[in-house]
Amino acid sequence: MNICKNCGVELDVEMNYCPLCGQKSTISEIPGRIEKHSGKYADPVEESYNFHELTELQRRKVLWELIMIILFTGFVTTVVIDLIVNSQISWSKYTLAIGFFLIINASLIAFMQRRIFLLMIFSFLSTSLLLLLLDWFSEDPYWGMHLGVPLIGCLYVILFALIKIIQNSKRKGINIIAYSLIAAGIMGLCTEGILSLYLQNKLALQWSLILAVSITAVSTILLFIHFHLQKGTSLKKFFHI
Repeated sequence: MNICKNCGVELDVEMNYCPLCGQKSTISEIPGRIEKHSGKYADPVEESYNFHELTELQRRKVLWELIMIILFTGFVTTVVIDLIVNSQISWSKYTLAIGFFLIINASLIAFMQRRIFLLMIFSFLSTSLLLLLLDWFSEDPYWGMHLGVPLIGCLYVILFALIKIIQNSKRKGINIIAYSLIAAGIMGLCTEGILSLYLQNKLALQWSLILAVSITAVSTILLFIHFHLQKGTSLKKFFHI
């Protein structure tokens, strides 16, 4: 059993520090444990951990724990104030809904950072749930289902496609700017289209078409420069400097 030498908290076997007091505690530093390579008993070393010595997963876990503490403290504080002032949960329900949304997304970023597809799906579901809750709380029902969720859905699909395109790019340069601009133009088309369907019950594209055409022209120039430079031409030669 791995136990902190300073405060006595039981630790996971793979943990090399105590999350409560910060005391370093590897298996090789626990009294009575035999080191793997030397076969000798290891003496305890009294020193605290350095955040920069932790693994990437341990750093994310520490930050996640701090975020959870801050958020739950905010939950309790807002609910208590709301109950004292109004004798019921009124405005604090908005804080709770947004807080749970932040908890879910902070957990996803902390523990599913490399699984982009699953991260995007669960983040989209949590965001949609937040919009539906706010829709339920408000006096204007169904805006979340007919307006918020479609907009968020388009945003997540475009972001996921943009991330995959960037990840599959062999060379990353000004082509990233071009891809981002194209994604912004597509999002503009989706935004105006969804808004027009929600407000006018018909598809009407105006400003988003102008934006898309302008962005496409700029992105084409950027991509041309990027792939031209990829063949070995320098910027000085390209612009005749």
